[in-house]
Amino acid sequence: MLKVATFNIRNGFAFDWCNSWWFRRRATLAAIVQLDADVVGLQEAYGFQLRWLAVRLPEMQAVGDGRSRRRRGERTSLLLRSASVEALSSTTRWFGGRADSPGTRLPGARFPRIATTARLRIAGGAEVAVTSTHLDERSKERRLHSASQLVSWLADDSCHQVVLGDLNATPKSDVLACFIDAGFARVDTGPDGTVHGFTGRTDGRIIDHVLVRGVAVVAAGVSHERRRGRLPSDHWPVWAELELGR
Repeated sequence: MLKVATFNIRNGFAFDWCNSWWFRRRATLAAIVQLDADVVGLQEAYGFQLRWLAVRLPEMQAVGDGRSRRRRGERTSLLLRSASVEALSSTTRWFGGRADSPGTRLPGARFPRIATTARLRIAGGAEVAVTSTHLDERSKERRLHSASQLVSWLADDSCHQVVLGDLNATPKSDVLACFIDAGFARVDTGPDGTVHGFTGRTDGRIIDHVLVRGVAVVAAGVSHERRRGRLPSDHWPVWAELELGR
């Protein structure tokens, strides 16, 4: 059994008044702890946010480079529970014409977009490749290009596949169809929305997803953990319990 989750933690430089990072970071930590997941794909995670979380999550290892030319800045990191998964390798790629060149961006994009993939071995010996990504919020064309590019990167890997991310696309979108056409299945996490803009509502759009290929889904849902009433982010985390064969 492998429990995974995806969580856009909202970048720590954003000025969100009383919902800014420094006021809600303990709520973000509590939300991650409550997930009790073996793998958590994060989006909008800056280094200082990861470092603060790492001190308080000593059982978790973070992998993934920043999106800038110096491999710094915003990340789509994976948090890995060391006791239950072994990281065999990890890589960060940039969407665009030079995927292995840090800082690469798609035409018209304000900044680079990336995907971090880790190949993991779980108890029992099964191997799984887990990817965390965050697609462009402004352009459908760039989202489709990124989805197609990510699918191509994962096509040659025959092991189990899991994609975690804020895809900025709803379940019936062409972006999700791109993954489905490539053999992925979207995990049904129920009717609750995943983005709420710090309102706490649960009827917003569903844009955060878990996608699987060659993996059985046991259970899934959206977490609404609020430490002392404080919202952990402008997104709700999404989780899934998975069963992997050999």
